[in-house]
Amino acid sequence: MRQIAKATLAAVLAWLVASRLSLSQATWIAPATAVIMVHATVYQTLTNGLRRVAAVAAGVILAGAVGYVMGLGVLSLILIVPPALLAARWHRMGRHGSDVATTAVLMLSFGAASEEGYLLGYVVATAIGALSGMSVNLLLWPPLYRDRPVLAVRRLGRETAALLGAMAEGLRDGWNLSELPEWERQAVRLDEHLAAATTAVADRAESRRYNLRLRLHPGSGTADPSPVLQLLTSAAAHVHAIVHALSYLDHPAAPGSGPGSPPGQPADVSDDYARDYADLLDLLAEALASRVRRGDPARTHELIGRAQAHAVRIHERMTSEIRHGQIEHPGGWALSGSLLTDADRILAILSDSQDTLPGYDRTRP
Repeated sequence: MRQIAKATLAAVLAWLVASRLSLSQATWIAPATAVIMVHATVYQTLTNGLRRVAAVAAGVILAGAVGYVMGLGVLSLILIVPPALLAARWHRMGRHGSDVATTAVLMLSFGAASEEGYLLGYVVATAIGALSGMSVNLLLWPPLYRDRPVLAVRRLGRETAALLGAMAEGLRDGWNLSELPEWERQAVRLDEHLAAATTAVADRAESRRYNLRLRLHPGSGTADPSPVLQLLTSAAAHVHAIVHALSYLDHPAAPGSGPGSPPGQPADVSDDYARDYADLLDLLAEALASRVRRGDPARTHELIGRAQAHAVRIHERMTSEIRHGQIEHPGGWALSGSLLTDADRILAILSDSQDTLPGYDRTRP
């Protein structure tokens, strides 16, 4: 709502200034430009404002040069469009590169390419609109994303922990993979939350550039959630790998899942292992949730320690069975090892990082 109000104010100011300068038919471009200049960050407003004015000026100069000599016609379009599109591809123009071509063609199509007064007024009105939008967005409550990135990263952490917990619940009764389709859907949603969190954190970093609120109120920012996002990004890759391994267990080509195997149970992986692995996933889910909700550090450390001890017990049991020739399900040991490896890597990620999310305070201005 604040950005909508600012865009409205910028449009009104641009209209008043352009009208006062008597820019005649070009006045309309001033408020139109002002509205699109009130971007989500001050940095975008400043850079895109300059690019917009430069692109319009280039299009007007191109149209004026060709239109003054040739007027509107097929040949003039042939001379205008290719160089305009080439200019649009210049990386420094950004998304406003296309304004070079559209402005040139519009000026030519309106028959204004030969009217020097209109062309000059069009450029001036564009500059007025850009300046109005830039000034309003820079001086009045410049956008500063503090809590949105934290909330996005926290949601990603909750979803990751929830998926680990859901898989643990399914495996605790012994390879119950009936909820596998839902786990796969949760994994897809995890990617969506990861993309949203990544965008939010990037917006936070950009919103701090050239932002006067940080100069006037140095304490108005929050701690950087990027380290926790990096932690969750790494953990999410291994959560995906666990889901993929479980989907392989549910596949007819999996070891022990052919004819004669108990329905819904991969015979080459023991139920005891399933229960042990479920306990490990539960501990990982709790530790991850504790980390992202900024819980008690001692509690988080305790959960990580319990998970490490449990993973060591699983390793020692598997090693002992191999050493003493007590392997009852040799066909499933590759999958068991794969599942345990990904759980170990999530545990290592949690152990190596001490980063926590900054607090979230809805009462701050």
